Amino acid sequence: MKPDLGIYASVPDFIYGITREIWEDRGIGGKLDKYYAPDILLRAATGFTNSNRGVTAQTLQTLHQFPNRQLVGEDVVWTAYDDGSFLSSHRLTSVMTHTGDGILGPAQGKVVRSRIIADCWVRDQVVVEEWLVRDQAAFARCLGLEPRALARDMVERERRQGVPVSFFLPAHDRPGKFQPTVQDDQVVASVVSHLTRLWHNKETAAILDLYFHGAAFHAPGGDVLYGHGDIDTFVLGYLASFPDATYLVESALVNREPEQPVRIALRWSLTGSHSGFGHFGEPSGATVYVMGMSHLHVTNGRVVAEYMVTDEVSIWKQILAHLDASTGALRP
Repeated sequence: MKPDLGIYASVPDFIYGITREIWEDRGIGGKLDKYYAPDILLRAATGFTNSNRGVTAQTLQTLHQFPNRQLVGEDVVWTAYDDGSFLSSHRLTSVMTHTGDGILGPAQGKVVRSRIIADCWVRDQVVVEEWLVRDQAAFARCLGLEPRALARDMVERERRQGVPVSFFLPAHDRPGKFQPTVQDDQVVASVVSHLTRLWHNKETAAILDLYFHGAAFHAPGGDVLYGHGDIDTFVLGYLASFPDATYLVESALVNREPEQPVRIALRWSLTGSHSGFGHFGEPSGATVYVMGMSHLHVTNGRVVAEYMVTDEVSIWKQILAHLDASTGALRP
């Protein structure tokens, strides 16, 4: 069955279009009521939401802080299902000016750029379930903060408000009707195999087999890395922090189109203890869940570009919440 896309000609047009209707065209609540299910299951690295009203409230708060926010769509990787529904993976960059006070602190008037990847399961023109990761480390650095410092500010604010520190863990989730899958595809299988060697087995030699020697790796925090050496350094920073981490690919989509590389969208996770000194500083012993999303471009069996998004501010919030609960950690 062909997906119902209303006025839009294709799935990418639909995703780009409804994003514009909600944000730039200021549809906000009305368009969210149209395009988001009342009981949507939204799993973001910042926390779990099971209400359209919750999404509207978050949208209004974001626009208060960044009223000129533009969402620049970079790509949509998608697949359709026999029942007329489809899953899309939307990569975009948020460009905006910090002119309103909010969860990121007092307005600074600075331009902020941050990459986002959102996977949406859509049925009858309505988003029923979503998985979303924002690069809040890039937010922080554009505002002149380190991700740990922004996380500490957020933790303190939530403590003052008397609410739990917010981040997403699988225990917070509720079962939905959509069953994510890894598409049966030779290139996907090869990429997942190499990534499993790298992130699960901690075999960094897999970088040489997976990535083109001049690959561009768009990393969390707004960094762009180039080549095997840069990628190795980045990966070691994460693996050293979570040396016992379990890596799991939870969803994988692939698109092939003329004049483009093979495009793969992955949703994945790392779960482990913060027991080593690495990218996330001195070990805390916290159990950490890293919600990750990646878009990869593959040519001749090698990844030539990867756009990897994790929310390092939410990772720091897990670490800081653990320290506060177990040791009453000193403030930085």
